[in-house]
Parts: sequence; C-alpha cells; structure tokens
Amino acid sequence: MSSSSIYTTGPVESSNYYESTNNVTIALAYNKLLTKTIYPGGEKAYDNAYYYKFFNRNVHSLGDLLELAKVLLARPNCCLIRGVCKDDSVSKQRRLYHGDDATIIEQPQNWFALDIDGYGNSSGCLKDDTRSVLLALGLNDTEAFAIPSAGYLRKPGIRIRLFLWNSNKVTCASLKKHFTPLKHVVDLALFHPIQPIYTARPIFISSTDPCKELIAWVSGEKQFTMIKETNAPGARREELYTKKQAQRFFNSMLRESVGIEDGRRHLWLIGTSTSLGKWIYQELLDEEDVIEELYLATRAWGGNKQKDMQTILDGIKNGKLKMEEEQ
Repeated sequence: MSSSSIYTTGPVESSNYYESTNNVTIALAYNKLLTKTIYPGGEKAYDNAYYYKFFNRNVHSLGDLLELAKVLLARPNCCLIRGVCKDDSVSKQRRLYHGDDATIIEQPQNWFALDIDGYGNSSGCLKDDTRSVLLALGLNDTEAFAIPSAGYLRKPGIRIRLFLWNSNKVTCASLKKHFTPLKHVVDLALFHPIQPIYTARPIFISSTDPCKELIAWVSGEKQFTMIKETNAPGARREELYTKKQAQRFFNSMLRESVGIEDGRRHLWLIGTSTSLGKWIYQELLDEEDVIEELYLATRAWGGNKQKDMQTILDGIKNGKLKMEEEQ
C-alpha cells in the first residue's frame, strides 16, 4: 500500500504557529503486541505488557504529534502515554505512577488524546466521522487529527482516537472533569498519566485492513481548545521533573552563579541548595556530585569557603526534609 493511500496530504502548518514545548512518551513493549490480531474467525486482544523501554520526546505543535503518529501506525509494539518517564535512560521499566518506585510522573501538557469507542454511526469516511465527533463535543471548527482504532469499520459506531492541542497546559484530572458531561462520546478511562494510548494498526491474518485512510487531519479556524486547568496551584505537591530536566536546570544554576552580586549570594545559595535537595530526595540528582559542582562554582566568589559549604549542606538537608514532609 502506497503512503498516499494511508496518509492525508496537504499543509498542516496552521498548527505550528502556536509553540509550547510538550513531552510525549513513547512506550516500547518487550516482546508484546500493543495492538489486536484479527483472524477470520475472531480477534486476539492486546498483550499484557509488563516491561517497557520509555522514550521522552518533545513536541511543539499538533503538527509534530501528527508526524509521530504516522510512524507509530506501523509499530505494533509501541504506544503513547501522556505521563513522563522519570528516567528514560533505564532500559526496562514498569508503568508505575504511585509510590517510591514510580517510573512515570505527570507534567501538564497542551496536547491530549480522546478515545471515541462506539459513539454514533460511522459514515465510513474517517474525516467525516472525525468532524461528527468534534461537533458532538462542541469543538466544530477546531483543528484536530484522528486515527482509527482497532474496531473502526469492523464494529458498530465511530471508533477513533482523536488528538487536539489546548491553549494552556492541563493535567489529566482537568481533562477528565471537563469531558465527564460528554462521557457518552468520550471514554474517560484514557485520562490517566500511565493509560496506554494505542496507535498501531491491528495485524490482519488472511484478510485486509478495511481502513484505507489511516489519518484524517481536520483544519479549523480554532487551532486549540480552551480547557481550563482546574487544579489549584497549592493542591499539587512539589512540581515533578525528569532526571534530564533536573540536570538541565542544575547546569543553568551553575551558569547563573557567576553573575550573582555579593549582597545576594547567601540567599541565592540557600535557595538554590534547597531546590537541589528536593531533586536529590527524588533521586533525580546525585548528592555528592551536586555538592562538589556547586561548591566549585561558588569558589569563584572568594569569601568564606567554609561558610559557603555549610550553606550548601544546610540547604540540601532542608530541601530533602521538605520533600519528606510532603509524602
């Protein structure tokens, strides 16, 4: 099958004007299929996958997400999750969200996916069905793209996965609250940071895929939805980061230390060390490395080196204690 029969053609640049760095996590299952296998007499469900290799990737627009979805259509051992892998350098991990062993954290994102599992009646045209669902959600004239789910054109109703971009970053809880009145259209189970968002086409044995068009892009005057973040800032615990993000912020702090004025150095050092202590507690940074690198950076100030070291140690201890109290 040629690519022209799978992907819609035409410009998608209209979504790219609105840029905001987002994370999307690709979950690669070990020796498991994250799609259905369709036989002449029935179907085999998704495998129960326990271990994954996670890949954190940045996207800046709905168009970026579209390009990623194109690739994953042909990757039966991959899916997406909206949560962020805490450390994607680890080769084999479970999808764990709670507790000290959590591998996935939540960071609000602009992008989100909707699982439409049987709403209405399919017209047989992916783009028309996508527009029908958008209309039912009150999102007509809103830019989006859709891929068919495993049951599309095989089972009654419209069965698609719909992808959109929001005006501000929102949590899964806010999305669930917003779409709960529309649960007759949207499957609310998708709104969880570790819930798989299946993207690959089924594997057809002795039959052909009934879907000829596997991505439908719907243009609109509105480039994004307007869903509000309903979690109050104080309702969530300390913001969570990945190891790569924590290291990047730490490197930025080290560069910033050069320009700190003499009268602000102690306050800056205690505040910075406290923040670093929180990340050390979360095992995002190595404590010995942080102490050594931060101390070497402050030596350029001159002054009382012993006092600076004590400030670093006190700040890190304070940050770790604060995180412990929040558990």
